[in-house]
Amino acid sequence: MNSEKNDSLLIVGCGWVGKKLGHQLVNKGTIVYGTTRSSSNFSNLSDHLIKAVKLDLPVSSPSKIRIPDTATVLISISPGRGEDRSSYPANIGQLAKVLAQRNAQVIMYSSTSSYGNINGEVSEDDVEPKTESKNVILAAEGVLREHIPNAVILRLAGLYGKDRHPAKYLAGRKGIKDGDAPVNLVHREDVIRATEMIIRKGLHGEIFNICAPVHPTKKEVYTTIAGKLGLNKPEFLAGGEDGKQISSDKIMSFGFEFINKDPLSFLET
Repeated sequence: MNSEKNDSLLIVGCGWVGKKLGHQLVNKGTIVYGTTRSSSNFSNLSDHLIKAVKLDLPVSSPSKIRIPDTATVLISISPGRGEDRSSYPANIGQLAKVLAQRNAQVIMYSSTSSYGNINGEVSEDDVEPKTESKNVILAAEGVLREHIPNAVILRLAGLYGKDRHPAKYLAGRKGIKDGDAPVNLVHREDVIRATEMIIRKGLHGEIFNICAPVHPTKKEVYTTIAGKLGLNKPEFLAGGEDGKQISSDKIMSFGFEFINKDPLSFLET
């Protein structure tokens, strides 16, 4: 392994989180590559000092995948929406077949939607990656682990951060159910910091939830943040007290500390 590869990262699906992560790591001396589906996005990645690579999944054969050989690979592919989600596990599988032939630390951004409708406090042990699952997120995790058993899976809660907050999509709405349900959100900066820690420590084979440890209610968060952003406050119906609450105790037991512990404290600057 040459010295260049020793401090290099490939981000597959270099979007809102990936571009910020990549830019920060480049400034720390890491060589960062980022894939995009269209050549028209190359300049956007270059603006973040990320070396652009074109990759549009699926391909006719994994042998068609041409990506740099790096020390770490971060898979940050969106599962899409609606019917588009059905191809997600297969896309992950094509990529995993290629990466399985390399000696790289592989990290995948997954989602806490892998837990489905489980209520109460939820930890990583409550569901396992499963290739045949009807939940496409779990199925994709399963396909990845089938090819790369020591891959790290990060199950991300709902993302928020500068210029992005889900309160904007609920502004002014009325009759939103389950206003008393706990919120599971995570700030982009904490996702980036957790990813950096995992790379730095060279972790393998782990599954971590990445979710702010404080869980105010939907009503509290979205009405408060809407007010801070100058938006019309949404109105909620009661209920949902026993809703899902994602635990991040495991990642914190590895020494990680959230800097954005309470989603109520968000202030866009």
